[in-house]
Amino acid sequence: MNLAHRRTRTLIILVLALAALCAGWLFAAPKLAPRTEEMAANEARVDVDYLPSASADGLGIPFYPGAEVGDSFVYTVTTPGGKQVLYYASAILSSADSPDKVASHYHDALPGRPEAETLKGDAGERLVLAVSQGDEVKMVTITAADGGSRIELVRATKPTIPPKPLKPKGRERVT
Repeated sequence: MNLAHRRTRTLIILVLALAALCAGWLFAAPKLAPRTEEMAANEARVDVDYLPSASADGLGIPFYPGAEVGDSFVYTVTTPGGKQVLYYASAILSSADSPDKVASHYHDALPGRPEAETLKGDAGERLVLAVSQGDEVKMVTITAADGGSRIELVRATKPTIPPKPLKPKGRERVT
């Protein structure tokens, strides 16, 4: 397996893990208002900006034509100096069209025209189309739902956790 393919797979796994984490936040909390919170990452201060809705422009992925937009959100994590640590955006759409038709649309709409991969698991079968560009991944996951499709759009960057701040050591006594 070449380096580019391993990197793409790693980013896809990272996005799936982030999606699971963010889905927990999304379903565990009521609809939140836009806000910024101060947090720590590796003992360094970061600011987390939350927006309760994502746009197609912010995702860099077009919304499926005629689809109904459900839940969506955006998390942006930056250092106090404004350097981006992480960007994660997600939108859930629903369509009356079949998963195969939706996958065909996103095959044509995404850069590089990725092929849909079929993944099977405990939650059933889903089609996944993913594109990795630099330290960013865009992913479309399509599952059959209510005679149509449930579409999840995700855009995420590889986290760049700030380094641990240096702490001065106490002076040694010389005797």
